Amino acid sequence: MASRGKSLIGKVPLVILQLAIAFLVLAPFFWMLSVSLKPANEPFAIPARLWPDNPTLENYILAFRPEFRRYFLNSIIVSGATVLITVPLALLAAYSLTRYQFRILSVFLAAVILAQFFPAGAMIIPIYKMVKAANLLDTYASLIIAYITVTLPVAIWMLRGFLTRVPKTLEEAAAIDGARPLRAFFDIVIPLARPGIVATTVFVLIVTWQEFLFALSFTSTKEMRTLPVGMNDYIGQYGIRYGELMASSVMVSLPVIVIFFFLQRQFVSGLTAGAVKG
Repeated sequence: MASRGKSLIGKVPLVILQLAIAFLVLAPFFWMLSVSLKPANEPFAIPARLWPDNPTLENYILAFRPEFRRYFLNSIIVSGATVLITVPLALLAAYSLTRYQFRILSVFLAAVILAQFFPAGAMIIPIYKMVKAANLLDTYASLIIAYITVTLPVAIWMLRGFLTRVPKTLEEAAAIDGARPLRAFFDIVIPLARPGIVATTVFVLIVTWQEFLFALSFTSTKEMRTLPVGMNDYIGQYGIRYGELMASSVMVSLPVIVIFFFLQRQFVSGLTAGAVKG
């Protein structure tokens, strides 16, 4: 009993630390939700209230206007296309890097690692010039190309770390049974790599869904804006519509939160499995 009591006491600092981190992470979202439910005269009321006296959905009704729905659709198209292109390309590249030993692949891996050292802001000018030369500005293609450029190196690195844990002997056994490499890849490698694929998909989705810099630079019309850029509509020259801004922020955050909630086990499993080789 004494050892059990010491063990429980030893966990107290860890629990306190976890609660403190949870508070720091959830407090901004709680405040955002609170302001989104407050009438126009309550966000700056004195004394300030953590929760509105008379919660209302008026801010959500005002925020969910036709322009916002267009921004939402643009974000879905751009993020979905980026995920559908980036993840398969990264999977094939990571598979090649883990199964074949060629000097050119080593050079490619070094280039992938080097690409991760450059922030998005450092790449925006050359990408902008290439997109402009191709006459693709203010199109979905410009954003998709930019997002693939940013997310593909990290996605390759993530999937490579996971695929190194998939035993090559399973593919060799399938080859002995007459399975061709392509069939072994789809029937053996992909099912075993599913947690890593889910983790990479969630990562790419989160990055593209909330990206602001490229979306601001590569689009010039309202019809092509994504959600992060479109939310600037609530910030005007003579004031900020905080209620509508926070309501739109909640609606922007919810899809990612829901997706992560349903895929969190596979996401964590994919990250931890790819973190250790052996």
